Amino acid sequence: SLDVSFCRKLTDKGLSAVAEGCRDLRSLYLTGCKSVTDALIRALSLNCQNLELLGLEGCTSITDSGLVVLVDGCRRVKHLDINKCINVGDSGVASVSKACSLSLKTLKLMDCYKLGDISILSVARFCINLETLVIGGCRGLSDESMKSLAAASNHNLRTLRMDWCSNLSDSTVKCILSQCKNLEVLDIGCCEEVTDAAFQGLSNEGKELVLKFLKVTSCPKITVAGISMLLELCKSLQYLDVRSCPLVTEAGCDEAGVQFPKWCKVNFDGRLIEPDVLV
Repeated sequence: SLDVSFCRKLTDKGLSAVAEGCRDLRSLYLTGCKSVTDALIRALSLNCQNLELLGLEGCTSITDSGLVVLVDGCRRVKHLDINKCINVGDSGVASVSKACSLSLKTLKLMDCYKLGDISILSVARFCINLETLVIGGCRGLSDESMKSLAAASNHNLRTLRMDWCSNLSDSTVKCILSQCKNLEVLDIGCCEEVTDAAFQGLSNEGKELVLKFLKVTSCPKITVAGISMLLELCKSLQYLDVRSCPLVTEAGCDEAGVQFPKWCKVNFDGRLIEPDVLV
């Protein structure tokens, strides 16, 4: 394992030498190494075919071409973090999804602005063992692709962060909650079109949700009534974040007699620290 995150003077030349000399490298963290390009990815593909974890957050010179080359050689990747890799688009993610279909368990794509439905449909089709998906800030995604993901990942998906996905509606949230039976962590913050309707009717299905961490910050259309409906199904909830939800206040919840699980921490105003699973 090698972690050189934020070593901004490191370049492809030095790291390619590491790849050539450490052929059994399993984990490589390069967060914030902005000088890294597809040339390093090519060296990893040629030399480090047992690579399981690759962290590239903020490596803005990485492109689709690099990811296509990566999975030519590295087909055992379990954890791929390309958060804020703004030059990665659908073809790169689709290549990873297909080549690492059995191994991939964690995929982080936050603020990859070029991504669209093709990426999510590819993940839904191929990544049968995916447990964690981060797509916060990917504003080009639609209800159609997310519903396909929910249907395909109904047993394995445990963590889904989709904050700032502004095109997503109640129907997507309801589909995720009803189909992803083992989902424990959900972030729908700043999904401004989501309303209480996302939670209506779920109780009729007769199954409690296993959700433990839920973030609905800055969802202006969600009310105390919606939170109450959700709590009827979420008896295991440990953390609920309702900051900047103007219709969900501590006083309003008290007045409505909302019953939170006794072990549930409710973040109304930012005084609580977010659990690591949501960061």
